[in-house]
Amino acid sequence: MSGPTIHILLTRSGTCFSRLIHLITRDSYTHASIGLDGPDGPFYSFARKYRHLALPAGLVEERIAPHRQAVPCCLYELTVDEKTYLRLRRQLQTMYAQRQTYHYSLLGALACWLDLPLQRSCHYFCSQFVAELLEDCGAVALPKPPALLRPADFCGVEGLRPVHQGPLGGILSRPAA
Repeated sequence: MSGPTIHILLTRSGTCFSRLIHLITRDSYTHASIGLDGPDGPFYSFARKYRHLALPAGLVEERIAPHRQAVPCCLYELTVDEKTYLRLRRQLQTMYAQRQTYHYSLLGALACWLDLPLQRSCHYFCSQFVAELLEDCGAVALPKPPALLRPADFCGVEGLRPVHQGPLGGILSRPAA
């Protein structure tokens, strides 16, 4: 199938919050983000707004930064039709333009760990945001509701193809397909 490609990036950084999630869940990846402009383009997620502060957090644009080159990651590709891609892009652009109204859902992340779906208006945790975008636009069928989907759960989503696994810095140095 040929068409536009969406990228899902899973990472496990060295932040205190990421280390805590990894300690509790033992998941390989603790953060999920979505990109529509290739592996070297921006990715979007719900995360910290400032590098050295856990809060405030919300909808942010992320890029592969020099200080994050060694972070373990897995990059997935998903090929979709043009209509799905445009729906996704439009929804993401709308949300990002209104990013000040969105907040990180710490309670949602905790509820997810307890296997209790918690949905609050304008509140997301990273994998919930990515999953809801994909589901709302009809890009994939998810194994569970977005409010219960952890970053590592994307590893088993049908249709996602792994294209890089290893250090985050390797994404930009990998040969073009």
